[in-house]
Formats: sequence, structure tokens, C-alpha cells
Amino acid sequence: MRRKALKYLACPECNSDLDLEGNISESNSHIMSGKLQCKACSKDFPIIKGVPFFCLDPNNKIVEKNKNNFADEWIYFTSVLDEKNEKLAKHELDSYFQPLINYDELDNKTVLDAGCGGGRFTYVTGRETNAKEIFGVDLSNAVLSAFKNTKDNEKITIIQADITKLPFKKKSIDFIYSVGVLHHLPDPKHGFSSLVKFLSEEGKILSWVYGKEGNSLYITFADPIRKLITSKLPFWLNLFLSFVISFIVWIIIWAIYFPLNIMLTRKIANKILPFNEYFGFFMERGFGDFWRTVIDKMIPTISYYISEKEFKDWFTSNNLNHKILFRNGHSWLGIGDIKGNKNQVKSKSNLAQNKV
Repeated sequence: MRRKALKYLACPECNSDLDLEGNISESNSHIMSGKLQCKACSKDFPIIKGVPFFCLDPNNKIVEKNKNNFADEWIYFTSVLDEKNEKLAKHELDSYFQPLINYDELDNKTVLDAGCGGGRFTYVTGRETNAKEIFGVDLSNAVLSAFKNTKDNEKITIIQADITKLPFKKKSIDFIYSVGVLHHLPDPKHGFSSLVKFLSEEGKILSWVYGKEGNSLYITFADPIRKLITSKLPFWLNLFLSFVISFIVWIIIWAIYFPLNIMLTRKIANKILPFNEYFGFFMERGFGDFWRTVIDKMIPTISYYISEKEFKDWFTSNNLNHKILFRNGHSWLGIGDIKGNKNQVKSKSNLAQNKV
């Protein structure tokens, strides 16, 4: 972390200011070790390899296993952001942002990537915007990979923390995005509401979650296997199993789905083939990214599928003007802001074409 980030940070326990203390070492303008100490409650938070750690023990075995499973995934698949992974990350983040917000809207804004994993989206945000400050936060040790991937961008700070107890000053963030994270929390709605309280007066929040709609086959047949078996397996075994499953499905996609999309047109195929829009997206992205997505479905100890009604309620209960899109026939994407009259909440539900 850099010293300039301190003015945005606060104790996650009492929201008081923090002091930089301890045996401080610095490298290339980063504080690599030392600690942050709360001025009020005197709680200490260590800085490890350039990353301040605010939640070393989640105090919940299920959450701890969830954290470790995702850390293994992100470290394996995105420990290094090479040119190919950068391109894939940019393409995917575009698909979340472009229906609802432009990168230039983040100019001179303070931005938070809530649940940054290995930092791929944080990296893209830093490269594509002229944001004032960008924070990437994750509960897992993947933050150490995120730091390595983003350390050369002076706008970016990586933090280890629980997104339901963030170490920021209230109303200090102008734009928050959380992609594929909130549905893996013990209480997704609480996680969303916890983020909202850090929005500035005219702040915006964007979220993408698994949808209950469009996933009935997966919820009925595959998700019980995740709950009972795969979420409890060691990572190396899930890596092998997910590769086998991905390979078989990949053959089906190209042998059956691809020719039918040509013969019937994609519009018709979307109506009759389950997961057609979803598979179409990965035809463009390649097998490696499809494999990563399959294991991403297998390893969580916690996964919720959110209905349109529930997703809307996240925004309305926090008095946010909002727009919601049904994405790729299986998930929900939404953006909300606190500008204007909070009692006149606007809601719109559309179909986002050709987006995941």
C-alpha cells in the first residue's frame, strides 16, 4: 500500500482513523511491512508483503473454507496477468460495465472492487480509467497475487478485509462494483447493504449475481453435488474433476450447440437450447476460461441463486434509484445510485442481449 491511501482508511471495528506504526519497510513507494493501529480502540492490523490485513480470522469454518477454496482458484488461474488473461479480463469486465456505465464516468472518482480475487478486474479498471483512487478488497490470500498484478499502477491499493466490515471512512467511495461475489456470502443482501453505506453523496453501486431464473436445471441437479461433495474436496481433486467435466461439455458445445446455432440462428437456439447464451459467450473466450468457470461453480461452500424480486429488493430497501438487466439468460446485473429524491425509486428490468 502507499501512504496516500491512509486518508481513505478507518478501523473496521469503530471507524476511527488509523496510524502507521511498527517496523516499517518500504519499496518502490509501497509500504511493504509494518502495521496500522486504530487511534481510538488501539486495534492493530498488520501489513504483509504490501497488503494491509484487516481480517486474519473469519471465525466461521464454512466461510474459512470458502475463502481458501477461492484463493486456490484465483492463485492457480490468475497468479500472473499475462497478455491473454488481460484481454479476457477486459472483455469480461466490459460485458458487466457497458450496458450500465462507461469507463470515462469513473474519471477522478474513488472506486472499489469489492471481492477482487487475484486483481484482474482491478487491473483493468486501473488501465481503462482515470480514476482518482482504486481499491481492490478480498477476504482471501489471493490479495497477495492481486498486489503483484497491480503494484505498478499508482492509483491502485489492494486490501485484505471482509466486505461486510470494510476499513473505509463512511461515504468515501464514489463507485463500487462487486461481480460474482455477493451470492457467496452467508447473507448476500446484508453484504450489499454493507457496501452501500460507504457510497458518497452521488455514489453508484454495480452488482452481478447468479439468477434463480434460468438456472433451474443446475439448481436441481448440479448444485446439490456441490453442497454435499465438491465443496469439501481438496483443490487438486476439484481441478482434475472440473477439467474432465469441462472437456466433455466443451465437446458437446462445439459438436451440438455450435452447428445448431448456425442452422437455427442464435435467436431461435436461445429459446430451445438450455444455457445457449452462456455457452456462446465461452465459445469466444476459449476452453481455459470455461474450465475456470466450471471449477468456480464446484468449489464454493456457499452459493445462493437470487431471484429478480430479491435482487430488486436489495436496491429498493437501500433507497437506490436502479436499473436491472437479465444477463445471458441466467443472472442479474444491476446498478443503483443515491442521487435525487430517494423516495422516488425507479426500477427497470430489461434483457441484456449477448452479455454474460
